[in-house]
Amino acid sequence: MTSLRSRWALLLVALCYGIVQLIAVSPGMGLGWDEVVYVSQVDPRVPAAEFIAPRARGITLLVAPVVLVTSSTEALRVYLCVLSALGLYVSFGTWLRIRPGATAPLAALLFASTWLAVFYGNEAMPNLWVAFGAVAAVGCFLRCARPDSGRGAAVGLAVSVAAVALLRPPDSIWLVLPLALALARPAWRLIRPGPPLDGNGDKVRDGVGDGRRWVRAGVALVAGLVVGWADWIVEAYVRFGGFAARWQAAGAANETGLHVTLLDHIRALNGPLLCRPPAHCGPVVWPWLVWWLAIPVLVLLGLYAAARRDRLPECALPAICGLTLAVPYVFLVGYAAPRFLLPAYALLVFPIAHALLSLKGRPAAGLAAAGVLAQFVLQGLTLEKIVSHRLSMRGSDVEVAEALRALNVRPPCLVYGEHAVMIAYRMGCDGYPVLRWPAQAPAPVLSSGKNVVAVAEGRTVPAPLRTWGRGRLTGNWYAYQPR
Repeated sequence: MTSLRSRWALLLVALCYGIVQLIAVSPGMGLGWDEVVYVSQVDPRVPAAEFIAPRARGITLLVAPVVLVTSSTEALRVYLCVLSALGLYVSFGTWLRIRPGATAPLAALLFASTWLAVFYGNEAMPNLWVAFGAVAAVGCFLRCARPDSGRGAAVGLAVSVAAVALLRPPDSIWLVLPLALALARPAWRLIRPGPPLDGNGDKVRDGVGDGRRWVRAGVALVAGLVVGWADWIVEAYVRFGGFAARWQAAGAANETGLHVTLLDHIRALNGPLLCRPPAHCGPVVWPWLVWWLAIPVLVLLGLYAAARRDRLPECALPAICGLTLAVPYVFLVGYAAPRFLLPAYALLVFPIAHALLSLKGRPAAGLAAAGVLAQFVLQGLTLEKIVSHRLSMRGSDVEVAEALRALNVRPPCLVYGEHAVMIAYRMGCDGYPVLRWPAQAPAPVLSSGKNVVAVAEGRTVPAPLRTWGRGRLTGNWYAYQPR
């Protein structure tokens, strides 16, 4: 596949990715809890939700151009849909400068066809954008190793690392670690392709020495980390009492420590979106177990095929970075969510693409085509289940908000209880969430000058609210207000 054809193929994948998002994931789907937190920071029409220590401002900056102008969820979804399709094209497009051909378009197709990539393409969440940044960073790093590399590759590397750090600072460390080790130890340095050739087949003089290329790459890594971490560090001193205090608070919020959540991640592949009490992962679904087990087999096959074709660095480096990005979420965080591993999947598709393209003969090609088709079916069925469930849940938040308005609850106000953050955002109120009634329910604080209302789903009367007036809202939802 020529360079031009491969670029057009990647463009087609990105275009289809955007279209599938618009069709499969309704632009009108309401915002989730995490989305409300990020969006409310720059929405001038609502109070900002609590921004806890682990979060970073990258997504807030990403959505700001739309949120500052309109509160329309549809406009935000379409904007993120277009932006994610562009992000897919740009990040995977960096690899076309390394090796024109079918590898990058196929890798993009494999990643974009996962339900995670489609669902989170228009969600205001950081993990997909970390995945794009990681793909671009590894691609730019490999370009820095080439004799014909220029400043553009180093700038791209710095920008990609900075973007990852701005979105999720700890992830940037796990991304940069293997890249820095490749620079620090000469024995680990990547095998570089031969010097470029001009139109006559003659060698082009290399104007940038080997040492200078590596220095440039190292400076880019450091610069990216410094720029990306700056906002998080400054905010740590402004709001959290210093870097160490914020780091400790972030660790407590994320239940960091020595954990092994591999089984939870396998169980979470079919939903829910977060396996953290009161939500549970559910059972292992065998088609997803087969899908999961196929990943290491195909990665190893891709590494073997790449080594035989003298392409091991461009296959091994994304595999190593993908594994390191998965390490904290599998071994250091005490709960699981499918989106946590999006960056790992985005990098592991490169050796998998090498594996599929290495298959020769009709039987092998047929087997590869059947595997890709099975991937489409499995991902599509899961996406439909996830989207329909979320549409129902977030639609009820909208109905509850409208019912509360009918009770004349107006800003300034405080919504307290289940789904409080999402409901409050719809009303322009402050939100105080309660995950489970009634065990985790302290008495609401009756803020002076604010209308306070508590909401609960189901017939169980929350203990702190038994002296309050109760009214039915919609469906199975009830509202409680001070008498």
